[in-house]
Amino acid sequence: MSTLRSLWLCAAAAALAACAGAGGGRTAVNEAAVANMNLGAGYLQQGRLDLAIERLQRALAQNPRLVGAHSTIALAYDRLGDLEQAEMHFRRATELDSNDGGAANAYAVFLCSRHNRWADAAPYFRRAAADSRYPTPEAALTNAGVCARSAGDMDAAMENFRAALARNPTFQDALLNMMDLSYESGNYLQARAFVQRYLDSHPATAPVLWHCFNIERELDDPAAANRCATQLRSGFQGSAELQQLEAQLRGDGR
Repeated sequence: MSTLRSLWLCAAAAALAACAGAGGGRTAVNEAAVANMNLGAGYLQQGRLDLAIERLQRALAQNPRLVGAHSTIALAYDRLGDLEQAEMHFRRATELDSNDGGAANAYAVFLCSRHNRWADAAPYFRRAAADSRYPTPEAALTNAGVCARSAGDMDAAMENFRAALARNPTFQDALLNMMDLSYESGNYLQARAFVQRYLDSHPATAPVLWHCFNIERELDDPAAANRCATQLRSGFQGSAELQQLEAQLRGDGR
């Protein structure tokens, strides 16, 4: 299932990917700023945080309004554990361009993953999803759902996961989360439907087949549960889910 940690990584990847195209006018100073920003992003991807921050600081000295540089240096400070500097730069990026979906999503994920501030993050997720230039609005909506779920707002979580699937009906993380939430809420028929939707569009995984087994048991369909168990045994030897399955069956005396 999606986690706030995985969302942080996705936001980081999106921010870094955006760097190559970020910038303002084609002046010599701005081109130098963009070049330093891209070098800093490269160092960040390599885990060389000191060099990344040095280059990104140069970029911002050359062009203090470079949105991508603010978002990227925020990621670097976040990795260093300097959350105050990280938040300052994330916020500044969203102030400089209120329509930049990548900057909005990155800031929202930061607010969730580091501070569990769902109420503060929600408007930024909405801003990201509304940006027509943002290539994956379904990811921002799924991020919002994970954040809401972590904060205990299950209605908002389901609303955002459904909105993500309205944008992209096969989006993996949204399907997984809807499967999980449906099972947790006791809506086993709906959970079964999301398992089927997932398997219709993605290869089976051990966690999905384990969900499948448990859902079919709750629906009192032993034949379907056995099919899920057989797939789990045949395709995922050594998995934690198979160990859970065998332990459960031993407990049942089977």
